[in-house]
Amino acid sequence: MVWDNGVRDESNIGFSVVASIILAGLLFQAPNAMELRIVMPRLLELCVCYWVLSSPARVGIIFAFSVGILISLIEGSLVGAASMGLSVVAYVLLHNIYTIRQLDWISQTAVIFLLLGISVALQRVVLAALGVPSDGLGYLIAVVISALLWRPFNVLIDTARFRIGQLL
Repeated sequence: MVWDNGVRDESNIGFSVVASIILAGLLFQAPNAMELRIVMPRLLELCVCYWVLSSPARVGIIFAFSVGILISLIEGSLVGAASMGLSVVAYVLLHNIYTIRQLDWISQTAVIFLLLGISVALQRVVLAALGVPSDGLGYLIAVVISALLWRPFNVLIDTARFRIGQLL
């Protein structure tokens, strides 16, 4: 991903963040069958990663925690289970933002894979500690698909932000 040394148009970020979260939430909710949910990319988590890297001054750990609550509500699981993992992801991204921004897109994809894997694994650990049965390592399929979509997702959101900026 090409970063402009941190200089971006921040005028339309509020609308862009809300629009991307709503759209990702709707797409995340679409597959009701458990078989489809296993291969569905973790779009809300990708949104959190994108916005934390894109605008760290406005989006941070509280935003990630809030999106985690939204994920828990959509999945119908314990509220807060996903929040812990996404908060850790946001913390790691914020503390290593300049290093991650300098990486090429393949290395960024690897970092996103590791962070999403940690996030979903923490969610599963919390749920397992409360007695919710685990489905094994099947969640890693969605994490791999999400990581592979990291680059196209960035391009799509950047293009949408640019177009929204032109309209507003």
